[in-house]
Amino acid sequence: MNCKTNKLRDAVVLALVASAGTAGAAYAQDEAKTGATNLDRIEVTGSRIKRVDVEGPSPVTVISRQDIEAAGEISVADFLRNTVYNSFGSDRESSGSATGSFASISLRGLGAEYTLVLLDGRRMTKSASQDGGAANINLIPTAAVERIEILREGAGAVYGSDAIGGVVNVILRKDYEGLTFSAGYEAPKVGPNGNTGSIAGGISSDRGNVTFVLDHQEREMMYNRDIKDIVTGAGLAWGTSSFNSSANFFSPSTGLVGVPNCDTFENSIRVNADRCGFDHGATSANESSMSRDSLLVNSNYQLTDNTSFFFRAIASDTKSMGVYASAPVDTYPTISASNPFNPFGVDGTLYYRFTPLGTRDSIRKDSYRDYSFGLQGSFDFFSKSADWEVFAGHGRVALSSVNYNYGLGSALQDAIDAGNYNPFDPTSASVAAAAPSVGHTVYIENEQRTVNVGGNISFDLFEIGGRPSGFVTGFEYLDDRLVSVYDAQSAAGNVFGSAGAGAGGSRASYAVYFESLLPLLDNLSLTLAGRYDSYNDVGSKFSPRASFEFRPLDTLLVRGSWGKGFRAPTLPDLYGASSSTNLNSPPLASAGHPGGDELACKALQAVQATPGNANYQPYPVNPCASTDQYQWLVSSNPFLKPEESENWGVGFVWSPLDSLSFAVDYYDVELKNVISTVPRALAFRYGDEGVPGYGVDRTGDIIAPNGAVLPGVPQQILLPIDNGAVQTVRGIDFEGSYRFETAAAGNFTTKLSWSHQLEYDFTPIASSTLERAGTAGLPQDRGQLMLGWDKGDFAASAIANYIGDSSDGTPAKSLPSWTTFDLQASVALPWNAKVTLGIRNVGNKMPPFNATLYGFPYYDNSLYNIWGRTPYMRYEQNF
Repeated sequence: MNCKTNKLRDAVVLALVASAGTAGAAYAQDEAKTGATNLDRIEVTGSRIKRVDVEGPSPVTVISRQDIEAAGEISVADFLRNTVYNSFGSDRESSGSATGSFASISLRGLGAEYTLVLLDGRRMTKSASQDGGAANINLIPTAAVERIEILREGAGAVYGSDAIGGVVNVILRKDYEGLTFSAGYEAPKVGPNGNTGSIAGGISSDRGNVTFVLDHQEREMMYNRDIKDIVTGAGLAWGTSSFNSSANFFSPSTGLVGVPNCDTFENSIRVNADRCGFDHGATSANESSMSRDSLLVNSNYQLTDNTSFFFRAIASDTKSMGVYASAPVDTYPTISASNPFNPFGVDGTLYYRFTPLGTRDSIRKDSYRDYSFGLQGSFDFFSKSADWEVFAGHGRVALSSVNYNYGLGSALQDAIDAGNYNPFDPTSASVAAAAPSVGHTVYIENEQRTVNVGGNISFDLFEIGGRPSGFVTGFEYLDDRLVSVYDAQSAAGNVFGSAGAGAGGSRASYAVYFESLLPLLDNLSLTLAGRYDSYNDVGSKFSPRASFEFRPLDTLLVRGSWGKGFRAPTLPDLYGASSSTNLNSPPLASAGHPGGDELACKALQAVQATPGNANYQPYPVNPCASTDQYQWLVSSNPFLKPEESENWGVGFVWSPLDSLSFAVDYYDVELKNVISTVPRALAFRYGDEGVPGYGVDRTGDIIAPNGAVLPGVPQQILLPIDNGAVQTVRGIDFEGSYRFETAAAGNFTTKLSWSHQLEYDFTPIASSTLERAGTAGLPQDRGQLMLGWDKGDFAASAIANYIGDSSDGTPAKSLPSWTTFDLQASVALPWNAKVTLGIRNVGNKMPPFNATLYGFPYYDNSLYNIWGRTPYMRYEQNF
């Protein structure tokens, strides 16, 4: 090794240590100093070739266990959601979501399905609740994490064709010796209380080690009523629904109207002189509760001097509960003019909410079982030392969901038609009497099972100028099976207040790959890699990759890479049953579409322009508004083709001092043939125009007071998926760290991470390109600044988290920047323990609200949170 390599490597190691900034910083520093003398060759995420340098041709962010602890989050999902590279946020456990406890990470804002999650360098089994397209990172036991490595570029040639947006590699604890107990508690000002507990232990011998971790996490439910004062205090109206417990009545001649006394019933609020709306926020929850128990066992045993056996098992069980308002009858029951309870004298449609059963309560249980084992070792190969590994693994993610207090549309319609059910009076005895026959419990069983077998061998091919050329080649086989089953009534579409359809299928794929490191000069290396993936249902493709690293100075690394990848359609994309969902119809400027129901809006505006009709609005939702929701029927497509990607990037790492490091990287991702739908506004237009494959199911025409004929109310819009969209993402990342030590004042650490998107363009199918970087909800900038201090038994840190502003060009569609500050202090106690106290969001900063951009409760909980100031404490005892 030459001095250039040592100096840069050691500088990077110190920079990684500096990122800790907590009470564990001193310990981590000792570990790094010890490791710096033994880093002859290590494997870093982004390459399968072991190298002598921590920094290489790929931009990798290393997050230590101390980083996670400094952030004060109680789960891996919460921590990763706040990383600056999770550009626009990602899914979290939500009440009202079909996924319950699901959480994800979406690097570059491309979507969770483009971010590959690894555990110890091998694929984490994906979640059936996401159609097998993304991993549920809420199932990762937090206490079992040693560190996290984020590869901030595509790696299809290294890990698989679908590693397009980047890779998150979670390294689990192993080779641990001792016993540690930890417990924590947090109590947000607004959000749900949470607690954690863990036990980690390990025993070692001269031939092997067994490490185990028991981890518990629990968080309460957060109701919407808990944030009512915050929402209304921001000047926003509390949300109501046209599906009311005292039914709203619709006919072409009356428009949407309610009975005169509709505001006398519980949670029924008058919205205008003609009708009432239902206060669904009074009983529904914003975020679901979650409880997780996990076990990790990680072991290795030296069979011979050159061969070892390894085994890892993970068992994780999560239980969550969501509470939603009483079920809206979205099967749209009708009532005849002759019905004794019909006060309007004409046939009509009811916008009704079935309340006698109470709230819809959904209990979901996730289970994750992952087992992997294998052999690894070394042997002489043509007079050279070769390292090899073979492994096999089995992963299973299952979701069992029981959903109470839904209803059968046919049973309710029969009761209404019989003339012995009064939908306009929720206190009527007839309503309570019908509840047993109308009520229905929805059952959902999902399972994703993956079998993974593979192996590789690595060795030095030859020498170039005395420099060894590393080479690795290997294979991988995957067998995936997905099952998603709904109860018979739900599958038939007979249940109101619920949506979903079964799916299933199986897929087998195999891959062969290679990677070769060519040290062309003392300071210039080229890496070539390629992977051939073959699927039994959508064909095969080759993913090439090339990267370089150039060190013109002892302190400077210049790097760059280029590669291709592809992503196969999910099994439900190909074979799933059609499913309904409620979504808005946003504007589409490129097509001149204002959003909402374009056809009805134009007709309604013409009527409103006539004398005496300015306030006339007969529709359940304003057809000229783009934020109100409609029911869409999304259908699969067995003829889908794989999506294709091209990634490239360039950057540098400069370490002018051993304790100071800067990294700047440019990234460029282009996705073609993206599986998508046409913009919903365009699907709406196509349906009204009779384009094949599209359609809008409307009620009968509406007759306005001036005699004008208006289109009926849209009850369902067809939305098929297809290939053809294009997505491009370009941006710049900056990371800088500095650590300095003083004898009197202790050690100081600072680290800045910043990600800026230059471009985030999306070209929908059959549409013009949408330039979306910086538009509302898609901020161009995310940053985080950490300041840390430690001295002896004491440590403290401060973190500033920044999300940039975003706007669609008008004040009504703009979001301000959002900055929060976190503080933490810890002390090591004489009896080998540590106490940590901290506060997240010290300033109690609320998220940006916007009733134009978001539906109730008017903020994006995937990007922001509403928990407010969150004090927490943690106790750790080592034995």
